[in-house]
Parts: sequence; C-alpha cells; structure tokens
Amino acid sequence: MKHGYRVIDSDLHVIEPGAVYEDYLDERYRQTGPKFLGLSPTELPHWEFQGRMIPPWAQSDDVIGPQAHMHARNEAVYAPIRERGYDAASALDAMDTEGIDAAVLFRTFAHMVVSIDDLDPGLATACCAAFNDWLADYCEADPGRLKPAAIVSLHDPELAAAEARRAVEDKGHVAIVMLPMPVKGRYFNAPECDVLWREIVRLGVPLAIHGTSGGASDDYVTNRFTGLPNFRTQNHAAAFPLELMLALSSLIVGGVLERFADLRVAFLEGNCGWLPWWLHRLDDQWQKYGGGEAVRLTELPSAYFARQCFIATDADEELLAMVIDRIGDDNIVVSTDYPHADGPYPHGIDTFTALPGVGKESKRKILWDNCVRLYGFDEAALTTGG
Repeated sequence: MKHGYRVIDSDLHVIEPGAVYEDYLDERYRQTGPKFLGLSPTELPHWEFQGRMIPPWAQSDDVIGPQAHMHARNEAVYAPIRERGYDAASALDAMDTEGIDAAVLFRTFAHMVVSIDDLDPGLATACCAAFNDWLADYCEADPGRLKPAAIVSLHDPELAAAEARRAVEDKGHVAIVMLPMPVKGRYFNAPECDVLWREIVRLGVPLAIHGTSGGASDDYVTNRFTGLPNFRTQNHAAAFPLELMLALSSLIVGGVLERFADLRVAFLEGNCGWLPWWLHRLDDQWQKYGGGEAVRLTELPSAYFARQCFIATDADEELLAMVIDRIGDDNIVVSTDYPHADGPYPHGIDTFTALPGVGKESKRKILWDNCVRLYGFDEAALTTGG
C-alpha cells in the first residue's frame, strides 16, 4: 500500500538467468536450445540461439554506449539488485519499497529467444515451457504477491494452446503473454489462431500483448533503424507503442474480438497516450471502408476496446489525464517496469500518485480495481503488502 492506495503492478519483470534453459529445457532440445553467454557489454544477459545473438544488439556499439549512459544515472540503485541476481527476494524487497501489494511477473528476454521466425515449432514451445516452469518456481517465494504470466509463440497455434493450458492449469499462471509481431507472416487474425483464443477464453485468463526492444523477427517495426545513427533511442522509443498499435488493430479490426467476445486483452508497456487518437483513427477508417470488408464488425473498433481491452500507463506518463478525459478510467492499469533501468524505481508509485490532473478515484481504480478485473483476481486471496 502507498499513500492510502492498494497497489497491483500489472507488469513487473524478471531478469532471466542462464539456468532457465540449462535446468528447465526439455531434454530432447538441450543440444539445440539457447546457449547462455553471460553478461554482454551492454551489462545485460545474452544468448546464442540457432546462429543468432539474442538480443540481436547484445554486442553492438550502437547499444553499448547508450546503455552505459543510462545505467550510469542509476547505478547506485540497481547495482545491489544485480549483485543479488535479480532473485525473488530482491523483487519482494523492491515491491515493499514501492508499496506494491501484488504483482504479475513478466519475462524480459525469454520472448526475444522465441522471436526468431524460422524456429522449429516444437523447439519454440519447449523454450516457452522452460521459462514458464522457471517463473512458476520463482513465484513460489511468495505466491500471494507474485503471480506468474506464461509466454507462448505463434510458431504453431495448436502447440501454443496446449502450452497455455499446461501453464495455467498445472503451474498456476494468471495470463498468457504474446509478442505483438507476426511470426513468419502469421498474425493474430489468421484463422488458424482461433484455437489459441478459444483456449485462453476457456481458461479464464487474459491475453497480454507485450513488446520487446530485442526482437529477432524479420517483420519487426524497428528493423529500419538497424545500422543507422542513434539506433537505440529510436528502437526503444518506437518498438513498444508502434507494435502494440498494430496488434490492437489486428485483434479488433481483424475480427478476433468479434468472434471471441469473452476474450480479455491487455496491451502493456507501450504507453497509453496514443490510444485515443488510434481508436479515433480506426473508427474513422472503419466507417469509410468497413462496409465493404470481408469480415464484418457489429460495432466500431473503440467499442470492442471499451468492452474487452485494457492498456497500461507508465507510472510517470504525464499524458494519462488526457487519456482519461477521452476514454475514461475503466480500462487502464499501471506498471512500474521494475527492474528495467529506464523505469522510475524506487519512486514509481510515488510518481504515479502525484500525477497532476488525475483524480483520486481514477488513481484508485488504475492502481487496483482495474487490475483485479483484468486478471480475474480474487481480492480476498491477494496478500496485502506493507
């Protein structure tokens, strides 16, 4: 609790150790799985996988310099956490510092690993399962406060559905997380993906769309910046919101939410300031062209968002008041983005509660109520933090 508000972080992160694949990957794939290379010159973990570097920029001068500049600003804050290996105990201590009662835990690098388009679907699914098992064990440090979110990939939607089922029913995961980029041309509104959406609805958990700055996909929005001046700033600024915008269109205008009216979808870690304009644009374009489209929608795109979707605001996002003014406060959750060094820790919740132009009732809903609805939490079962 902080300043009288109960707090659920919709999107706290882990930093995966090399042991994720060394200890958890299915034995059948150990020889061909990701090989941990330790910390790269960016001071972040990296892997070699199928002849590719993950993240692709791990040893790139275009990223090393900018990362060092950013890390230098808050080294005193993060050095002790890094020395503890970003373990669950350090995450719980950080939650106490921020006043976070409970948090949903997301990957940092594990989705980068399976962002390679040409992966064998069985291998991709095994890599997802390895991370999901590791994360479930990580959250056992305090199951009342740490809630795991499972990753899947679109290399094979039927395998993804099976892994979603295993992760939720056997391992206790509370969401299914996907990258926003296509996999070898397959996007969310492809008919073969319906098997996955059907299973997520049956499981009663939300679909969470969450980007990455380290995608190895061929169809990745920041590829056009690679090798050109000031790559890292443009990569990090563009990848998260632009990929979310396109994913939102695929799911809504592409007809997925029309077919699956009970599917809850969260669009996370890509800011929210763009949302009112994008919904207005999609509504406008549907009114102009939709009558001639092959897949019909019974409502405007903005109505599907209001009915089924949530978006995360950064704790320090000053445009939040404008977003609430245009779309209301029922569909917004908050993330501190701990332990990523570009986030506002240890002052994320302080910063959020001090945001100008956002009323106390809106802050209460965004910090707690909306996250309870998004994840379908039983409030009585959530541990009250300090």
